[in-house]
Amino acid sequence: MKRRDFICASALAGGGLLLSFQAVARFIDGKPVATDADALGDYVKITPQGDVLFQFVKHEMGQGVSTAMAQILVEELCADWERVKIEFPMADKKFEHDTGGSCTIIYQWDRLRSAGAVARQMLIEAAARQWNTPAANCYAANHEVINKTSSQRLGFGALASAAAKLTPPQEATLKDKRDFQVIGQPKPAKLIPEIVTGQLKYGIDVNLPGMLYAVVARCPVFKGKLKSFDATNALKVKGVKKIFTTKPIAGLQLESPYMPHDIREGVVVVADSFWAARKGRDLLKIEWDEGPNAKYSTEDFEALAAEHAQHRTDPTGYVGDENAVADVGHVRKTLRASYVFPHQIHACMEPLNCTAHSHPDGCELWLGTQAPHLIVFELNRVFHFAEDKIKIHLHPSGGGFGRRYYPDMAVEAAFISKEAGHVPVKMIWTREDDHLNNFGHLFQHLEYQVGLDKDNKLYAWYEKELRTYTWAAKYADPQLPFMAYNIPNIRYDFEDLIQHELVQSSAWRGVVGHGRFYHECFIDEIAADQKIDPYQFRLSLLRTDDVYVGDPVPVSGSRMRRVLTLAAEKANWGKPLPAGQGMGIAVCIYGGSYVAVIAEVTVRDHQLRVDKVTIGVDCGKVINPSGTSNQITGGIVWSLTALFYGGLPIKNGRAVYSNFHQNKLLRMNECPAMEVHFVETNEERPGGVGEISSALGVPAVLNAIFAATGKRIRKVPLGADAFA
Repeated sequence: MKRRDFICASALAGGGLLLSFQAVARFIDGKPVATDADALGDYVKITPQGDVLFQFVKHEMGQGVSTAMAQILVEELCADWERVKIEFPMADKKFEHDTGGSCTIIYQWDRLRSAGAVARQMLIEAAARQWNTPAANCYAANHEVINKTSSQRLGFGALASAAAKLTPPQEATLKDKRDFQVIGQPKPAKLIPEIVTGQLKYGIDVNLPGMLYAVVARCPVFKGKLKSFDATNALKVKGVKKIFTTKPIAGLQLESPYMPHDIREGVVVVADSFWAARKGRDLLKIEWDEGPNAKYSTEDFEALAAEHAQHRTDPTGYVGDENAVADVGHVRKTLRASYVFPHQIHACMEPLNCTAHSHPDGCELWLGTQAPHLIVFELNRVFHFAEDKIKIHLHPSGGGFGRRYYPDMAVEAAFISKEAGHVPVKMIWTREDDHLNNFGHLFQHLEYQVGLDKDNKLYAWYEKELRTYTWAAKYADPQLPFMAYNIPNIRYDFEDLIQHELVQSSAWRGVVGHGRFYHECFIDEIAADQKIDPYQFRLSLLRTDDVYVGDPVPVSGSRMRRVLTLAAEKANWGKPLPAGQGMGIAVCIYGGSYVAVIAEVTVRDHQLRVDKVTIGVDCGKVINPSGTSNQITGGIVWSLTALFYGGLPIKNGRAVYSNFHQNKLLRMNECPAMEVHFVETNEERPGGVGEISSALGVPAVLNAIFAATGKRIRKVPLGADAFA
């Protein structure tokens, strides 16, 4: 593969430099490495006015990743931070848009560094030619190229057009990390001014000439169907244009190869305003066939899961002896416990929406999405639109949390536009739609059992996970849990409950599910049984070298120990506490990062208060300490919301919570004090941080509750009688 297949420089219309990179090219030590992709994507633009326009190809949903990515680029480019702007390009298969799993920074690190370094070298070369001096005599700093021998200076804007005519360098010369001035510095999110002034346009803000509005009355029961409807009264509403069903596209989309999703059968009301459409929907008379879930409730489903949990399946994976936990020759004592993490709702602040304009042979869409490539795939599969006839305008989102990874809203909107007469239509889910008809985070039942040998050593670990969501319908992706604990025999059984689920399950903020980290509660139970301090017990189980537990990427015992000891030190673990107070600890690896969370709680007058949360983090190279801390504390708030108020209760097949007055979120006055401490590390690369803490708030607090009260709680959310 030729170098120019990786890096391409060209002139911007009107002058300036446009630098493109192969969409999924990878770089190692500044050198491109061949991949399967064959296209180039525009990446960085430098205008004659000197503005650096960073084409943000990932999805910004409030996590601040656009700022962190800009920092990496600016560092290598030696640009002025204030002169860098973030732009949202159209979706294009040339770009790697996929956003999820805490992977964005991990995968963009090399590419952004190389893009910045290549652009810097080209600007330096352009200046050197103007000054008739070797490039080695020049350097870039603060948006200028400077001649070391003459002190002459030229700004990036003045050099951009000349740089665009040069051949990109053979390889990117990256800065020494000791020279970093932007990476590692706390920076406020670039988009904040636009957000607080209302200038940032979300998908729900889209307004097109001649655009109509649509709301959908969806079957309130998952897997239910539409029997009949009467639109007589709805059609009398001024502004209502058309009413039709979504039957042709409804149902479980199991043909979607990566992300199966459900489009509930419903009735669409299209009108010239949102309020007319909503009023028309209110006047529809609909008869539903509620299907197999009509009499099914959360309690029935949880009982079924508990019954299945009692039966072992063939092990999905194991190390050592797969039947060790039952080996009476070695096992002196067994401990067993069951934990449940129920469905959760995403509750994005911006309800789902999509504006679509279908044409006979294609479609144009405007929305915030984590995975535009899946939308293209689905529109091709369902409507047979050619890929090059599908245009997607990308917008930031008011929250995603995994929900905006799914393409259903785009399919629905494209269908509505088509049925409405190939006109642009903005489809909006109301807040109530969002609560009553939406996907939920997966349900998990964890069944644990361990065996202790004659020396009270942890000899065997058995874990069975029952889950409603897998990566896809056609394969499960179960793995041994991400533990670094040195246990000689580990067995993991997996059973999916998809066919029994009450609601379409999906990813959340923490893709594999928070329930998997209940093992930190069970570790605590073992420590309590052994009358060993839970912190010391964990240390005793951690090795100092790498541990392979089912994933090709090893878990570093030493990195785990460092976050654990840092958090314990900062939280003053072991300090005397009065009656009714306690501290709990939980630790894990996620997204290549390591985190330990210590919660301090008070249980008094039958009420729980989380007083403080201390977090030790090793996420490798920290790009933006401010943004990273925000992500980590935000994850704790997310976790505590699930602890206090979470769940998606279902009664007779219908979601019980209709809005935020029932589905409560943790309020500011309920948030604990939080401290984030980063491990000093020599790691050269960054890890993911978007989901590392959200999984640990619950187990840390539940362990703290035990320390304060002696009471084990094995299911969230906490009921009203949790401390009665």
